[in-house]
Amino acid sequence: MYLVHRYISFRIMQHYSGMAIMKKLFIVLSLFMLASVQAQETATISGFIREDATGEPVAYANVFLAETALGAASNVDGYFVITNIPAGNYDLRASMMGFGQYRAAISLTFGQTVRLNIRLKEVSILTDEVTVTAERQKFERTIESSNISLDIREINAAPAFIEADVFRTLQMLPGVQTSSDFSSALYVRGSTPDQNMIMLDGISVYNPYHLGGIFSTFNTDAIKEADFHAGGFPARYGGRMGAILNIINREGNTERITGSGNVSLISTKGLLEGPIPQWNIFKGSWMISGRRTYFDKIIDLLHIPIGSSGDNNGDTGEQIYLSFPYHFYDYQIKTNLDIGFDHRLTYTRFYGDDILDFEGSDTETYDNGEGSTETETTFGLHWPWGNHTNGLTWRWIVSPTIVAKTFLSNSRYRFDFDFSVEEISDYSTIDSTEHYEISYGLGLYDIIKDNTIETEVIWKLDEQHSISGGFQVKEVNFDLGMGFNIATLDTTLNLQPLELSNKTRESSVFLQDKWDISPLLKLQGGLRVTDYSLHDSLYIEPRLGLKYIVSHNISLKFNWGRYHQFLTTANSPDETLRLVDLWMGIPEEYPASVSEHSIAGIEYLSPKDILFRVEAYYKGFDNMLTLKQGELFSENEGELEVTPFNEFWKTDAYAYGLELLIKKSTGKLKGWIGYTFARTFYKTPQAGWYAPNFDRTHTLNIVGNYNFTNRAQISASLSNSSGNPYTPIIGRIYDWEQYLSIGSFWNEKGSYLVGDKNSSRYSSYFRIDLGFTSKTKELFGLKYSKYYQLINISNHTNIMTYTYRTIIDRSNGNKLGVQRRPVPMFPLIFTFGVKFEF
Repeated sequence: MYLVHRYISFRIMQHYSGMAIMKKLFIVLSLFMLASVQAQETATISGFIREDATGEPVAYANVFLAETALGAASNVDGYFVITNIPAGNYDLRASMMGFGQYRAAISLTFGQTVRLNIRLKEVSILTDEVTVTAERQKFERTIESSNISLDIREINAAPAFIEADVFRTLQMLPGVQTSSDFSSALYVRGSTPDQNMIMLDGISVYNPYHLGGIFSTFNTDAIKEADFHAGGFPARYGGRMGAILNIINREGNTERITGSGNVSLISTKGLLEGPIPQWNIFKGSWMISGRRTYFDKIIDLLHIPIGSSGDNNGDTGEQIYLSFPYHFYDYQIKTNLDIGFDHRLTYTRFYGDDILDFEGSDTETYDNGEGSTETETTFGLHWPWGNHTNGLTWRWIVSPTIVAKTFLSNSRYRFDFDFSVEEISDYSTIDSTEHYEISYGLGLYDIIKDNTIETEVIWKLDEQHSISGGFQVKEVNFDLGMGFNIATLDTTLNLQPLELSNKTRESSVFLQDKWDISPLLKLQGGLRVTDYSLHDSLYIEPRLGLKYIVSHNISLKFNWGRYHQFLTTANSPDETLRLVDLWMGIPEEYPASVSEHSIAGIEYLSPKDILFRVEAYYKGFDNMLTLKQGELFSENEGELEVTPFNEFWKTDAYAYGLELLIKKSTGKLKGWIGYTFARTFYKTPQAGWYAPNFDRTHTLNIVGNYNFTNRAQISASLSNSSGNPYTPIIGRIYDWEQYLSIGSFWNEKGSYLVGDKNSSRYSSYFRIDLGFTSKTKELFGLKYSKYYQLINISNHTNIMTYTYRTIIDRSNGNKLGVQRRPVPMFPLIFTFGVKFEF
């Protein structure tokens, strides 16, 4: 670590003179001394706010001293601090929507520091009249544009496809698009999914999907909150130029052992949590959750016959039964250990895999009267892929106004595709026997190992000013390759068309200053400096945020920032369905991808805490890499040629749009309405400017959730958007090719004639989903609820892609043209399940 610090310091000194750095250090030391003197003349109150029943932190709670202007809001850890309090007697209060108000009489003297552990008791609130909400706290204190946090109730608000999914809920927000119903990947304001930083408790997750994207990796039962930045994110985040999503898991019940479970049509999941009993200065909590699909087990148990093996002579062989060789599973662990009042250690772990694994064999016998042939064919596919993460966080409350966090993590993504076929044949006649063997093998692998250390220090100078800064060192090993082999009894051919292995290091320092210049104007400035190990230059990323408060309920926002990315994916840009991502670091010969975000918006929070937000954005992209498409294996003058897919087009792009959000978070009726006007354009040397296949010009999403009573709840969602672009096929052309190597003959070759890239669009997308939940019933002492979901209730045909075939007149063999058929997305689907808790 000492060498890392010295290296980063040296690179920064190359850009700034020694006199300038000494001047900045003098200013920081002066501010520290001034704050220390002021702290001795006033008092400070700090502490944590937690739910009384579970001990979970309460974020965005309002803590204030009655009949004064002094107060604070709790952060995501439940921590708050009120500084510069004159000596005297005060009535301290803490409140939050859904909880009873906390009150305490406090007497303060000069220089006194008081630490409180506040517990709020949950109360049932179904009316629209509440004293304080999280929306009000965010509206008043947040400077970043395009930021939204969803708690577990909001994640579960939308009807779910089989089970609740945080990614599916995020797709209903303005600015977020998807490629199809079969994908939960997030396309945010012109950025592709690989340009988004997806984190679980701060740990990078590289392929956060199950079943090729139909489900996300994260078990919603374990989630406390999803913090989403669609753009303009602050200086502490780097390495991506799209969006930021940090999934924060629950901490675990500190009071008693509790559990919950969920049984749906395809999977079962469970969660267990409880306290670590206090011993001396140690106390904590733990949480573990797990999930597994079970279609494979159910189908095996049903023992459904689908035929039998046999031969061409009519003999019947073994019975063949239906099998489903795929499943996924995941589990999450989180443990918190408080060491006294000022230190906490948090360990978090995620382990998830998708596994497609099958093998089989078939024996065929053929007798033509002169001899017999027996051929045995065996084949197998072993294909696991998934994420494993571990993280350890040390939180240190240095003083009531200074909090430091140090974070160690490792994340591994593994994709290993191994397919093989072997044929063994014996041809027997009266006089002789001939033996043949041939085998084929195809392997594709992608392994990422990410090791990260990060430290952040947050210093609250006073109620109007806070500074945060730190460093991050991220070391990533990429190993991507493909192998192909053919073997006979006397010949073996091995090909390695792709073999990329590199090791990268991103070393970053960041600094951010949040300053309430006046009661009406707030400023947030930041700077992030990154050294990428494969390049010789430093990457400077300034960030700026401004907020002007027009009135108590109206504010104007502007955010601008520069963002670099040092990794990419080697996937086809025109894939209709992407099962996995193939990751690689930006090679030495290519510059880092860069994007600039410009966002302007206006927010209005009504007296009933209904949020109205309008934002306009522009994003420019440079130095992106787009995979060159072509045939992996081709023949040229009788020779087999291999074209590796590690060749890229240098790609530029830009995106702009306008977004509207109306969000209601309180009362019996909750939900939001989101509208997006968006345009995205890419440019490659091959195609020029074109709209990528995820571009949707207009999108309208409506999500609603209504509580009839404490026992019944109905939810609904509507999504309507413009169709996605595609490249049209306008005909088919034919050519004749002469072969001279084996005699002389001509062969007809046909190929499709295509139009301009992505110059057509599919028909509009439309879908309505409904959900109903019957809650809080009991069976054998267990509380349970039943839920029912209807997906695409109108059974509207939403087109994912087209398939094409040539129409032939069977009477004369003439080719009449090309016919296309649509491949639809989700039809009408009914699902149900049961949730229980104890």
